[in-house]
Amino acid sequence: MREKGSAAYQLFLLCLSIYVLVIIFADTFYIENPEIKLVLQYIDLSICLVFLFDFFLNLYTAEDKKEYMRWGWLDLISSIPMLDPLRWGRLAKIIRIFRFLRTIKSLKILIHTIHKSKYQSFSLVIFLVTFVIFTLCASVILDFEAETTSQIKTASDALWWAFLNIMNAKIAVTQAQSYAGQITTIVLNKLGLVLFAYFNAMMIAWLVQRRVNFVDAEQNA
Repeated sequence: MREKGSAAYQLFLLCLSIYVLVIIFADTFYIENPEIKLVLQYIDLSICLVFLFDFFLNLYTAEDKKEYMRWGWLDLISSIPMLDPLRWGRLAKIIRIFRFLRTIKSLKILIHTIHKSKYQSFSLVIFLVTFVIFTLCASVILDFEAETTSQIKTASDALWWAFLNIMNAKIAVTQAQSYAGQITTIVLNKLGLVLFAYFNAMMIAWLVQRRVNFVDAEQNA
């Protein structure tokens, strides 16, 4: 069964698959705080939506849908949120993605393939880094602020706090009181600046490309 999408997209899914398995492992064996567990459940839900989209994309584009469903059913059941045992079906996805990447016979060809779709590759990297940092910060802040008088005590508090810090909405943000929490705040603030620069760069690149296309059209007219 052939996976759909570019090499960059498959690497993106590979990283998400590994990340969700790490989350499940930590939630099962290490995390005791119920609010942190709830944050991890929200993370799992959001990743499941990505996997569900990938499942329907592969099903829709499959030349032989019956052949795809021979193994694709694993993708479907492992995309059902809140059912941890089924989430280990991501291992099958990881194996198939590795098999897809192996068809690109060398690292040089893989890099060239990713470079050909550099805008997509860069966007996926930005999204992946943002998602991982955001979710990790929303999780660890609950542990950092547990022994303080901070108002960040629930999963919703942590997720909202992390979101506002990425947006650099200083006035509306409940300030972290622990030293580690303040470091986490700085990380989110810097991430927000990177996102702002990224969107500005994408907008400028789009406008420049439109200008170039317009000039070329006038010259050919």
